[in-house]
Amino acid sequence: MVGVQCGQQQIANVQAIVFDKDGTLANSHHLLQRTALARAAACAAAAGAGDDLIQALLDCFGVSAHGIDPDGLMAAGTREANKQGAVTVLVKAGHSLAQATEWVADCFAAVNAARNGKAAYTPPFEGTAAMLERLHQSPLKIGVLSSDSPAFVEEFLTYYKLLPWVDEWQGTGPEDPPKPDPTLLGVLCDHLQVSVAHTLVVGDSWVDLALAEQAKAAGFVSVSEPWGRSPVPGATLVLSQWDDLTAETEFG
Repeated sequence: MVGVQCGQQQIANVQAIVFDKDGTLANSHHLLQRTALARAAACAAAAGAGDDLIQALLDCFGVSAHGIDPDGLMAAGTREANKQGAVTVLVKAGHSLAQATEWVADCFAAVNAARNGKAAYTPPFEGTAAMLERLHQSPLKIGVLSSDSPAFVEEFLTYYKLLPWVDEWQGTGPEDPPKPDPTLLGVLCDHLQVSVAHTLVVGDSWVDLALAEQAKAAGFVSVSEPWGRSPVPGATLVLSQWDDLTAETEFG
């Protein structure tokens, strides 16, 4: 097995590292904020409402004038969870469930269509490609598990030519149990042919921490200030830069 070093600390007996995508590998903050604003405006317009409903939707998404909450629905939730949140806001505003569901589905689809893809707007954080290449050359298996749709996960990894350094990846479809449910992590580890108990999870939100805890993974590594957030409370290790994440083969 491999010892994973994070700054001055080490976790022994690691077989794999599984990375979150948005906010961890991909700098998606600006796109997520723009998408939330566009979705809120579209839903409010469909409902014939104004700023109050837009603000209620943004609050639901975890978006404010200060930016995007890394632990909020937009940053940490699935597309389906965001749709359900928007429907709830519209129903509370007095609209029927059927009408709210139709509006939200149409508005989310229209915003996505206008954007025409996602990867071009979510570049990897500096040093991401070099880090993945370096770790891939060790005995570790490298995985990516995202709350984003499988199509967008594949688009990101392909667009930035990261696929050669990733052994397996897993997105979250509409019918899949989202993080922090550990089901998809188990599926990914099966594909990697590693034990979840010997797998590190690297992420930027409480969802990734809860995932690691529920799955009884080897630990959770939180990104920090260079990624635009303070460390996630309760993290096993805290990462200050990608260069601090290294692997050493264990002997004996």
